[in-house]
Amino acid sequence: MTRPRQAQSPLSAADKAAALALTPVSRETEARLDAYVDLLVQWQTKTNLIASSTLPQLWTRHIADSLQLLALAPQAKRWADFGSGGGFPGVVLACALADVEGARIDLVERNAKKAAFLREAVRITGTPGVIHPMDIGDYVDRLDGRIDCVTARALAPLQVLLGFAEPLVKQGAKALLLKGQDVEAELTEATKYWNIEPRLHSSRTGGQGWIVELDRIERRDRPPTKQAWRRA
Repeated sequence: MTRPRQAQSPLSAADKAAALALTPVSRETEARLDAYVDLLVQWQTKTNLIASSTLPQLWTRHIADSLQLLALAPQAKRWADFGSGGGFPGVVLACALADVEGARIDLVERNAKKAAFLREAVRITGTPGVIHPMDIGDYVDRLDGRIDCVTARALAPLQVLLGFAEPLVKQGAKALLLKGQDVEAELTEATKYWNIEPRLHSSRTGGQGWIVELDRIERRDRPPTKQAWRRA
C-alpha cells in the first residue's frame, strides 16, 4: 500500500539558522518562536497573514527583522505594536520578552481574522501579548499607562504613522518604525507636517529595509523648512 505523500514544508532550515545567527535568542525563546511559526504556516493556508512568496525566508525576512528591534530599546518592557497583522514584530517581541518580569506587548489589530490569529499565537506561546481588536486611534485614545516603545511594520506612510505615535512619544515612548527602500522619500514627505530628528538604521537582514528611530515628534505650526536626518 502506497503511503500518501506528505506536503513539503515551505520553511528552510538554512534560513532559520541564518536568522538566529543574525539575532541570537535563548532556547526558550527559540521554542516559542518555533510554535508561533508552525501556527502561522497552518493559518496561512486560509488567512493571508504574510506574502506567501516570503515563506521560504520567513525566519530572516520576518523573525530576525522583528528581533533586531530589541537591541535599539533594550530596557523597554511595555511595547505597543500598531497593525500587528500576522504578528510582526509584536508576537516575535512577545516571544523574546516572555521571561522578562513586567513585560507586556499590546497588539493593535482591527481585522477580526488577524486578531483571532494573534490571540491563538499568544495563547500557544504563553507570551505577554494583549490583543486590542480596534482602530489605532481608538487604542491611543483609551490607553492606560505609559508605553516604552511603539512599533509598526509595513502599515502606512510615515506621515500617517507619526500622527498615531505622537501622543505616545510625547509621554516618553521611543518609536521604531520599519520601512522599505522608499524611506527617504517618506521622510521628505513627513517633514512637511512634522518636526522630527530621526535616526536611520539599516536592517541587519539585508535587502533595502530600514528602521526609523524617533524620540521626538512634533506637529509643524509653520511652513516647513529643509529637514535633515542621519543614518546610524
